[in-house]
Amino acid sequence: MQLNQTTLRGILATILSVNPDHIVPKQGNWWNPQQPGANVENWCAYRIKSNKPRTAPFYTETTKAGQSAENSVCVLKIASIELQFVGPKSEELAQSIAMWPMRSDVKAQFKTVNGAVMYEDYTAIPSDFYQEGNNTVLAWNVPDVKILWYDVLTTGQAPLKTIEMGGQINV
Repeated sequence: MQLNQTTLRGILATILSVNPDHIVPKQGNWWNPQQPGANVENWCAYRIKSNKPRTAPFYTETTKAGQSAENSVCVLKIASIELQFVGPKSEELAQSIAMWPMRSDVKAQFKTVNGAVMYEDYTAIPSDFYQEGNNTVLAWNVPDVKILWYDVLTTGQAPLKTIEMGGQINV
């Protein structure tokens, strides 16, 4: 499974113990937690800013119990994720991100996408949150959470074989 906007939403809902309806992509037209009658306890906006490949693609062979081996193509990537929290516990949620590398539930959730939390600067930064003409509230942001993960694509393709030409190299 890939780490993408859809899978990240489910992972965040589980880790943060927040209503999944209140975990939303960070874009202005998605949903406004300030709208009248929203009655939002806590809200988290997220955005994957980048998924940077760190290795060239390589082949690996995976074997599942009772099945024949499958060839897969892998790329090691680092995802840079931005989080924003609004609500009465927004500061507490933003501060808790610094504890993620030590939490077994976080490790288990990112394992579903062949990933792990990297040790980084998890500074929580306050900002004003203003959307669609409603009153400004305080939001807490963690601008750069890094996740190391493997992007795996199962293929029916076998690895390329090396060819020996029998030549000589003169130095």
